[in-house]
Amino acid sequence: MKKIFGFVLVLLASILLVGCSDPESKVIKIQFVPSQDASIISTQAPILEELLEAEMPGYTFEISTGTDYNAVLEGMLSGQIQVGFLTAQQYAGISINDPGKVEPILTSVRDKYQVQDDYTTYEDQIKAMNGKVPGYNYLGQQSVNKTNNYNSICIVLKDSPINTVVDLKGKICATQKTSSGAGYVYPSVLLDSFSMKFVNSTSPDASKGEVGAQTVSGYPAAIQLVLDGDVDAAWIFLDARYSAYYNNSSSGKYYKDYTGSDKANIFELTKVVGMTTGIYNDTISVVSTMKKSVKSALQEAFINIAKTEAGYDALYKIYSHTGYMKATDADYEGERTVYRFKESLN
Repeated sequence: MKKIFGFVLVLLASILLVGCSDPESKVIKIQFVPSQDASIISTQAPILEELLEAEMPGYTFEISTGTDYNAVLEGMLSGQIQVGFLTAQQYAGISINDPGKVEPILTSVRDKYQVQDDYTTYEDQIKAMNGKVPGYNYLGQQSVNKTNNYNSICIVLKDSPINTVVDLKGKICATQKTSSGAGYVYPSVLLDSFSMKFVNSTSPDASKGEVGAQTVSGYPAAIQLVLDGDVDAAWIFLDARYSAYYNNSSSGKYYKDYTGSDKANIFELTKVVGMTTGIYNDTISVVSTMKKSVKSALQEAFINIAKTEAGYDALYKIYSHTGYMKATDADYEGERTVYRFKESLN
């Protein structure tokens, strides 16, 4: 009888343990911000899921794209999402408004563009990109060197009368959500230095330094609006023209001809009229409640995946990331300064 009673206790204990375990604890949900074409992300996400599962046996990964930038933050704060590919400005904002809830574990690195190695000042880089340096043909060539920051640039059609940031007064620009570093925040800071500002209007007042902001989802869409003549300019990251129009059907990465144009490529169709200061690269951030061992495993997993051919290709197609380095909250103090500036404008 004692043996039977003991067996029943063991059985009950086993049932209770199974019942109390969280079947979702081994499922890690990752969400991207929608700065890239959704079809590209949906194609590459399954590849990353498989690579991550190979790096972290026993875990299942589910990757999705947020409906907008804020949706990713809301998903993390509500516990629905454990990992977010947040921009530096998104992380700065959440660290100020909801301190201690989310933390960065990695910052992305990208290949520099060769023009950044060849010319040190923004003014000279713009000249080179616009074909104003004799013998220099800019086609978005990649450097072998890495960088953990990037710039926002303003592009217009090649034959546009707009040649400087000041010329944007009274014009319409394609921008991203207000939480986007390259697509809105840093351009706002640059405009402010010229006593200019974005306004939500289709009839901005040039005499007041107003620039109309037309919000779109993703940089390819912003570029397309410029090419189609539907906006005067677009603020994009350096150089979204390359990442939006490249192909890599063979070894290496190349610019792609813009179909329907009598000109050779995207760089001959457009020119750069402004460039912001450096923006810290995107983060891979996690909810702070995540176990330390899982955070460490994720760090190593993404670092390793970026070194594989399949992982590098997928991450590059989605965000132009070419690798990762470990990050801490302190790295983003400068981004918090810019975020507070943006908030002061509202």
